Amino acid sequence: MPTETKTERRSFLKRILLLGGLTISWGGIAAILADVWLAAGLFSSAHWRSLVTQEELLSEGVLPFPEQGVALLVQKDRIAALSLECTHLGCRLNVVDEGFFCPCHGSEFGPRGEVYTGPANRSLPWHDIKINRGKIWVQSEAQQDAPIWIALERNGRGTA
Repeated sequence: MPTETKTERRSFLKRILLLGGLTISWGGIAAILADVWLAAGLFSSAHWRSLVTQEELLSEGVLPFPEQGVALLVQKDRIAALSLECTHLGCRLNVVDEGFFCPCHGSEFGPRGEVYTGPANRSLPWHDIKINRGKIWVQSEAQQDAPIWIALERNGRGTA
């Protein structure tokens, strides 16, 4: 009988150690997943992103931000933000003299995002834009069919 008791005790301890190890492992995995989930919310494309200060803008033309998927269009004293993602399959567009070009499948877009040649069949979407404390902010998630132009002022303040 002492041998059976020793075996039962050993088996019980092994089970406890196994369950404890599994619990700790799953708890660690859950903590990592929760951290990633919360971090994704902080850096989500639904948030406003600062691109550039007003002083850094070109006098007129297109200022691309490929890492953000946005191009700023500066015309006289106003500015708007256009998507740099092809409406065909989402490839990053290149800025060319005539507008925008998709290197993946050859779609061409005009200077205001209108489709010139396919396979894309929709114009590029526009993004919401604002100026706050002299910085240009764009909300990548908010896509519009028409441009949202905001006024530029020489004193570094903008108005919608």
